[in-house]
Amino acid sequence: MGNKATETGLTRAGRCVTVDWMAHVAFVFIVCALLALKWPVFGGRNLVLVMIGTLLPDIFKLYLPLRLIWTNAGDALMFFHIPAGTLLVCGLCALLFEAGMRKRVFLLFAFGMMMHYALDVLLISVTGGLMLLYPLSWETWTLDLIRPDNWLGTTILLGAAALVWCVLTWRRSGQPIKVEPSADA
Repeated sequence: MGNKATETGLTRAGRCVTVDWMAHVAFVFIVCALLALKWPVFGGRNLVLVMIGTLLPDIFKLYLPLRLIWTNAGDALMFFHIPAGTLLVCGLCALLFEAGMRKRVFLLFAFGMMMHYALDVLLISVTGGLMLLYPLSWETWTLDLIRPDNWLGTTILLGAAALVWCVLTWRRSGQPIKVEPSADA
């Protein structure tokens, strides 16, 4: 068996990653669903591209499973959690699409990336914050408002995303909500 502290740390890190990813995807869904009311480019299949874009900054968290085989790649992959590195990943991922769609895909990935950093800047950071302007500046940015392992914030975002989905689905169907009288009334 392994070291108990290491195993516990991996479990906690895994839970934080899940909470983080769910919050980012829910936030992007809410923003894009509301933007799609005015600009259809944010709806439909493009919403999925923005959701992928919001997860791209956390590609550096691939170091977590690598720790299971005793490889510490966290520092090497950390470049991908700054805007310059994430833009590089967005561009490389956009190359996987056909030539006529690459620019749109890149912009949708980049929009998702910006939504990711908008949420991350709210987090309480133990490392001093995000280097949003790197390599132009080493200054870090954070608002220190939300704990990174906050389940309440994620739950609120998931509830709001479900509510937005229900309202938009009802709005598209055009059917009024029927309230059946109960048997005891």
